[in-house]
Parts: sequence; C-alpha cells; structure tokens
Amino acid sequence: MPNQAPRSADSVCVIIPMYNGAESIEQTLTSLARQTRLPDHVIVIDDGSTDDGPQRVRDFVAPFRLTLLQQPNEGQASARNHGMRHSEETFVAMLDADDQWHPRKLELQLALYDELTRQGRPVGLIDCYAQVNYSDGRRQLDDRLKNGRHFYDFIHANVVNGVSTALVKRDVIMQLGGFDASLRYSEDRFMWTRIAEHWEIHTVPEVLLERTVNGGNMTANPKKYYQNKIRFIEVYLARYGAQLTRQQRIDFVLGNHTDFLEAFSRRGEHDQVLGVYRRMLDCSWQALIFASGKPTLRYLYARARTLRKATASTTAH
Repeated sequence: MPNQAPRSADSVCVIIPMYNGAESIEQTLTSLARQTRLPDHVIVIDDGSTDDGPQRVRDFVAPFRLTLLQQPNEGQASARNHGMRHSEETFVAMLDADDQWHPRKLELQLALYDELTRQGRPVGLIDCYAQVNYSDGRRQLDDRLKNGRHFYDFIHANVVNGVSTALVKRDVIMQLGGFDASLRYSEDRFMWTRIAEHWEIHTVPEVLLERTVNGGNMTANPKKYYQNKIRFIEVYLARYGAQLTRQQRIDFVLGNHTDFLEAFSRRGEHDQVLGVYRRMLDCSWQALIFASGKPTLRYLYARARTLRKATASTTAH
C-alpha cells in the first residue's frame, strides 16, 4: 500500500453502480485500495446483476469500509441514488464498475477543494482529466478544463470529463433531489447541469482516471440508446428551455441529435441516419449548416446509398 497522504477533515464515500461487472470490479476496487488518500466508505450497488460480481465484492479484502447493496435492474441513476441514501460522508465520488482511478485522485481533488473554499469559492463539483481506452484499441484524452461558472457550456456538451471523475459534496446532490431516475442516458449531464446552475465546477489538470469504453456503449449500439437520448432532450428543455434563448435551444437539440447521427453513419445504418436528420430539420432549418454541414453531408451520403440499394433491388426483380 502506498504512503498515505495527510487525511482531510472531510469524509469521502465512493458510489459504484454495478451491472454484470464481474470481469472488472476487482480491478476497480483495487484502484481504490491504492489511493494515497483512502476513501472512508465504498458502496457498490448491484443493479440486478446475473453474474458473480456481487460475490466478488463480498470476497474483496478492503482497507476501507465496503458495503454491497442490491436492487432490481433500474439503471445507473437509481443505483447511485440508492447508494447515496446509504451514505453519510461529506463527499461522494462517482465511479463506474469498469473504471480505475490513479493513486492520487482523491488526494489532489480534496486539496483543490480545500484551496478553493479557503478563497471563498462556491464549489459544487471537482473533476480531473481522463484517459479513455476503447475496446478497439483507440485512446482518447478527455481534458476539458473548468474553473468557475459553466452552466451554459452544458448546452453544447457534457463538459465533465466522465462520470467517474466527479467528486461532489453530498449535500449538493441531495439538495437537488439526486439523479433523475427516469433517465437511462445522460442522467449525469443533467445532474452536472443542475449543479452548474448554482455552484462552480473545477478541474484538477492531471489524468487521474483510466476509463474503459466497451462494445456496450452508445457508439457501438446507438439504436439501443437513441430513444433514451430523446427523453433526455425532453427533460432538459422542460426544465431549462425557458432560461435559454431560441438559438441556444436549437443548438442544444441539434447537438444532441448529431451525436447519434454520426454514430449511425459510422455503422452504415443509413435508414437511422435519415430518421435522425429529419428530426433535426423538424427542429430547425439550421440543421443544414450545423457543425459545418457535416450532418448534412452524412445525410446526403445515407440518402444516396439508400436510393442505390432501392434501385438495385428493383433491377434484380
């Protein structure tokens, strides 16, 4: 075990939702055991797993208090809320069951929080940089740097560098009623937006998270998640639409659809590309020029491929 950093007066609970995480949960817990500032409490919420992940948690020998909770499969938002209701610590740190922290993650985030609060800053969330490792071998650095008020940045993107980077005051999330359990996608972006509405967001400018993205994510299976994204758009606009200008609302809707249009296009699912683009046009004619016209070019390509396929089918008959 590494040398322990001086312990902050504030306590930390790590919240880990887990669904069929047997292959990774031990490595994830080991990354917590190697922290220079150990968490005070770790809660793993088994979200209806059908593998032996829960038993692996029970068998793990931890240098911190480790609690396993179980619930039927209700999604990550519900699981995180379940965990937070069983926590009493000052901070909650989010961690997915297939991600790993670098050893100084908690130490550096708590040090930044202490420094900012000494300056009188109203800090709601602290994240860090993240190294994203895709199952196909690609690597990506998420290094969006935040240092204050960022509410309007969330119109364009989720500017937090992954849910597993987030360290939040527990009473901040509880004051906001927890994660929206009706959302099965982008529930973290909605929560971070709500935090950013009232508090500052800051970043430790170091890679302190190794994040794994496998074949079950949006890029690999966009059809599974697209209806959930539409639900997120509806919930977001119901809450914040009146605070945004007309142009901000358009940018928000088009940006969220574009993520999926691009994913469908990369997979060659041309009918899906056409459907997403029609939704974008229903929102605004600006779909024609949005993102430098790239969605339009993908639409035209999908349209051409669809027509070619239809022509070939007719000729064959």
